Amino acid sequence: MPLKEILLGQTPYAYLDEGSGPVLLLIHGSLCDYRYWKWQIPELMQHYRVIAPSLRHYAPIPLDNKEGFSFTQHAQDIADLLSILNIESAHILGHSRGAAVALDLALRFPQSVSSLILADPGVRNPNQLQESVEFKKEALRLIDAGEIDAGLTLFIDTVSGEGTFKRMVRWFKEMVRDNAHTLYLQRYEPPFLINEQLLQLSQLPITLIGGSDSPHPFPEINTALSQLWPHAQRHIMTPASHGMNLALPHEFNHIVHEHIQRIQ
Repeated sequence: MPLKEILLGQTPYAYLDEGSGPVLLLIHGSLCDYRYWKWQIPELMQHYRVIAPSLRHYAPIPLDNKEGFSFTQHAQDIADLLSILNIESAHILGHSRGAAVALDLALRFPQSVSSLILADPGVRNPNQLQESVEFKKEALRLIDAGEIDAGLTLFIDTVSGEGTFKRMVRWFKEMVRDNAHTLYLQRYEPPFLINEQLLQLSQLPITLIGGSDSPHPFPEINTALSQLWPHAQRHIMTPASHGMNLALPHEFNHIVHEHIQRIQ
């Protein structure tokens, strides 16, 4: 699948654009890029026009300019991309930190969002702030010391379970190594907090997806969001952890397909 590139203002931006039909836009999480959706795009493009951007600063365009790394900037970029492509509205799927980008997009550009699919959303309750940053600091310390794989292992295993990085296939390890530099940019990013502002999305079709083995705090986050949005569909995929779309791709794709078909 050929990767496309455009300019958002003066910033080069890479994305995949495959298939036809209702638009489904995929937003990757930390340390990932468009490659994260390796097992989603070929299947889902049979039914939808699937757009998978690499967010600003992520491979294959790391950028020399270190400005503009935040979920608000990434949401703005996606809104701009949709506008350039003459897409009025899209179904938005966000995984982990990508779900924070998706939520910011829905809050600030509601006309651009037809529905939300949030997989293990990387948002936080206010009482979880300290625990959410300590492991990132240690991962960066290891990377600074030249122990890149040790730092990546700590990060990946913390969000996905012990031993995850060691078990991952070559292309996944190459992807996160290519994006290790983004942890430096992410360290100053304020967390996306669960608050009453999210009630603005109560009329939007929403599906929440979690993994049966996803570590703390992801199950608690999904529970808090399902309480905030009682209308949201909720799925727990088993056996799977944070990378449930890689562990059970066909089941994951079926949930996405059912979500869109339910509201079309």
